[in-house]
Amino acid sequence: MHPSARWMLGMNIETDFRPGSPVTFEGHYMGREFADWGTVVAVERPRLLHFTHFSPTMGLPDVPQSYHDIAITLEPDDSGTLVRVVERNIETAERAERAHALWTKALATLAGHD
Repeated sequence: MHPSARWMLGMNIETDFRPGSPVTFEGHYMGREFADWGTVVAVERPRLLHFTHFSPTMGLPDVPQSYHDIAITLEPDDSGTLVRVVERNIETAERAERAHALWTKALATLAGHD
């Protein structure tokens, strides 16, 4: 595992962070290897990373309507930095709850609270 992958729950992420460029997500989750992909939508350093995400494990066709739309924003805050993750186009409430739990865990790890 790449050392910087620790906060993303062991996921290696590869991209050049240019809008329109591919982004890949690889790793192991719940004992299974996975390889997901998407596209960088926008980058506004140091405040915004916006990308799409598709996982074959969702069992959906690889079409634009099946991709999650994820925006991570960073905003200065009196106590440090506010990190906001907005993930759209999640198919079910159950998957939305799972995504929320995973992002909560990833951000807690990033903050050193894991």
